[in-house]
Amino acid sequence: MEKAREILRQHFELGLSQREIAKSVGASLGTVSGILSKFRSAGIEYPLKLNSKELGIILYPPTERESKQKIAEPDLEYIHREMQKKGITLTLLWEEYKTENPNGLMYTQFCDRYRAFRKSNDVYMRKIYKAGERVLVDWAGLTMSYRDKTGEVYPAYIFVAVLPASSYLYVEAFRDMTESSWIKAHVNTFEYFGGVPLIVVPDNPKTAITKANYHDPIANRTYAEMAKHYGVAIIPTRTRAPRDKAPVEKGVQIAERRIIAKLRNRQFFDFTSLWEAVRDELKVVNQEPFQKLPGDRLSVFTETEKPLLRVLPSTRYEFAQWKSVKAGMDYHVEFDKYYYSVPYNYAGKQLDVRATLNVIEVFYDQERLVSHLRSYQKDKRYTTLPEHMPSNHRAMTEWSAERFESWAKKFGPETCDYICFLMQHRDHPEQAFKTCAGILHLGKTISNSYMEIICRTAKEKNIFTYKYFNMLFKQMTSEQESLESRPVQHENLRGSDYYGGVSYA
Repeated sequence: MEKAREILRQHFELGLSQREIAKSVGASLGTVSGILSKFRSAGIEYPLKLNSKELGIILYPPTERESKQKIAEPDLEYIHREMQKKGITLTLLWEEYKTENPNGLMYTQFCDRYRAFRKSNDVYMRKIYKAGERVLVDWAGLTMSYRDKTGEVYPAYIFVAVLPASSYLYVEAFRDMTESSWIKAHVNTFEYFGGVPLIVVPDNPKTAITKANYHDPIANRTYAEMAKHYGVAIIPTRTRAPRDKAPVEKGVQIAERRIIAKLRNRQFFDFTSLWEAVRDELKVVNQEPFQKLPGDRLSVFTETEKPLLRVLPSTRYEFAQWKSVKAGMDYHVEFDKYYYSVPYNYAGKQLDVRATLNVIEVFYDQERLVSHLRSYQKDKRYTTLPEHMPSNHRAMTEWSAERFESWAKKFGPETCDYICFLMQHRDHPEQAFKTCAGILHLGKTISNSYMEIICRTAKEKNIFTYKYFNMLFKQMTSEQESLESRPVQHENLRGSDYYGGVSYA
């Protein structure tokens, strides 16, 4: 249902074509078409107010298998003539074809038929990019370098983004090519352009794509979340399809020849100076006049593309890492060697952790269970909320030195003195809480006066563990029971001899 929701979002909010949506979400064109058709037929309003289960019942109701009918082939000569007209697209012609032939070819098959017809007639078309529609992004193959105060040399990696309709460039230097740098580069790109295009077209780097596939590459969760924040669709280039990324390859080439190569003889003694030099050269490249066309990249961008870019969101995207983890039986999940609690009934279950610089969020089945402030204290590895604990664990968190001292006073001063003695013999009073609880529970089985005697004896013998106190407790209570069961001797009591040993058998 998440994929269905994304299809609806890209259709209604971004206005993408069904083909673009199919590439973005990794679904077949038939799936996209079917979902949109069923959504319209159901008469539902967008934005959605349905949960996943309700949406699933509407989009995928039980249906009877339809009998197979002969598929009507499209009139390819008519399609070719119509395609020469301004504003006519294959999508429009396919929709008209499907209206007349509901059981006809799906969009992909329809396009394949037309491409085959076009090639057989030596018809080729140059790809034309629409202004403000997409940005292509990639890392440059060449790197730069800088030195620190010790003279050690570090590499710098160059990110390149290009708006193909105007050839307007964004180039930035980074210390690494990690996922966080990749995401930051996109955020900075949108801010440099002053707006957001509809589509982002990356190559298939590991920082962006979880699964590289010729037909259905899958963007990783952080990258997809960033795209959702800015309202863009991610449509990666196909593997082994260089024509998909020709504009960004050209942009990379310009960055390597006009920026990296130009700065090759300059020495940089910190990363900031290198970053500023790249930014200065970028400004020169974007304002340099075209050789065969009027204007420059900046002027063309300002006139044609910038007005069509969508407005930036009110807040910047905050980089967040995702991690799939299994909650421990202590109902805590681990992230970066710190542990955060979840409700105890989720112990042992597979959960998803989303971590930003300041917050840790935990999800189960795409629903957020809890949010914690991220911890960085070396002496506090565990963050636990009381409401996540079972009732017996929660009671333990309410223990305190004052509570045990007050409890011990109910038996008497000797018991109170001994309990304080136990807590003072540990580095932290909390380390003695379980021992104190166990000892005071034993006291419930005997009189307060005898508990006082045992505690005084335990302190004199320097006993400060539950194990040895329990041994002393059993020994002394056993001796006491023996004394109480022994016959009483007194001069006024008559013994058996008083009766002369008379037998009544």
